[in-house]
Amino acid sequence: MILLTVVDLRIKWGTTITSGLWLCFVFFVVDLIIKWWTRSRLEKSSTYLLSAEGLVDAIAVLPVPIALLIGVPAHIAWLLASLWLFKLAIRAQGLRVLGRVVVLEAEPLAGVFVVFLIVLIAASVAVYLLEGPGQPGHFGDLPSSLWWAVTTLTTTGYGDSIPQTLFGRIIAGLVMVCGLCIFGLLAGIIITGFTIERRRRDVIRNWDLVTRVPFLRDLDAPALIELTRLLRPIDLAERTVVVRQGRPADCMYFVASGEVEVKVKPRPIRLGPGSFFGEIALLEGGGRTATVATVTPSTLLTLEASDFRTFMAQHPEVARGIEEEAKRRINAGSQNS
Repeated sequence: MILLTVVDLRIKWGTTITSGLWLCFVFFVVDLIIKWWTRSRLEKSSTYLLSAEGLVDAIAVLPVPIALLIGVPAHIAWLLASLWLFKLAIRAQGLRVLGRVVVLEAEPLAGVFVVFLIVLIAASVAVYLLEGPGQPGHFGDLPSSLWWAVTTLTTTGYGDSIPQTLFGRIIAGLVMVCGLCIFGLLAGIIITGFTIERRRRDVIRNWDLVTRVPFLRDLDAPALIELTRLLRPIDLAERTVVVRQGRPADCMYFVASGEVEVKVKPRPIRLGPGSFFGEIALLEGGGRTATVATVTPSTLLTLEASDFRTFMAQHPEVARGIEEEAKRRINAGSQNS
C-alpha cells in the first residue's frame, strides 16, 4: 500500500503491487466467510457480524471495493487497506489491558486532561496578547498561538516560534515545565493502573492454581487469600532443572499442573498436580536433598523462604502437614538407601 503511493514504483511495479494487495484482500474475505459460517453453525442465529470482531473483519473487506466501484483512483482506494491493521488490535491482549486501565483510571486521567486544557488555553491567550503585535506571522491569531502552546506544552517545538518579550519567554518556560509535569502524571497514572491490573490478574491466576492443589484447598478463606498473594507462578518447559542437589534452598514449590521428577535412588519419584517439594531443605536449613526436573511442561507455584517461615508460623496446621510429609519422605529415602 505504501509502495503504491510512490509514483516511480507505481509506474514500474504497479501491477505486481496491486496483485499482492488483491491476494491479501481475498485472504481476508475468505477469513470473514469462514468465521461467519463457523459461528452460524455453532450459534444457529449468528451474531458474529454484530460483534466487535465481526465489524472489524467487515471494515477490512468492504471499503476498498466500494471505493473502486465509485471511481476512486486505485492508489488512493488502496489506502483504505490501512484499516486491515485493526484486525491486529482485536487480537492484541495488551490493548485489552490498556483499555481496562483507561476505564478504571478514567477519573484521574480526565483530571490531568482538564489541567492540560487549562494550561493550553491560558498560555495561548497570554502569548497572543504579549507576542501578537510584534510577531503577527507567528502569534497574530489565537489558532497560531494554540499551535505554539501545543508544541511547547508537549516539548516538541523546534524553535520555529520563539517569544521575544521577557514575559513571553517566562510563560514559555512555565509552559514547558507544566508539560513535563502533566505527562509525568499521565505516565504515573497509567503505570500504576497497569501494576494494579497485573496484580489483580496474578491473584486470580494464583487462586485458580492454588485451588488445584488438594493440600491447600482445605485452608480457610483468609489463609488461602494470604497464600495466593505470596505465591508466584512460573511456567517451565519439559526437562527443565528446577533445583539441583546440594544448592542452597531459597523457596519451596507446589505443582499446579504438569509433572516433575525427583531424582533419588534407587528409583526417581514423579510428582503431579497437587504435590509439593523443596520443603525439606527449608525445614532443616541445609542444601537441596535432591535434583528435581520437569517431565512435561509444568506450572509451579513458588513460596519464598522468608514467606514460607512467616506463613508456617501464622498457620500451624499447614506447618504440621508439611512437616509430616517431609518426615515421611525422609524416612522413605532412608529405607530406600
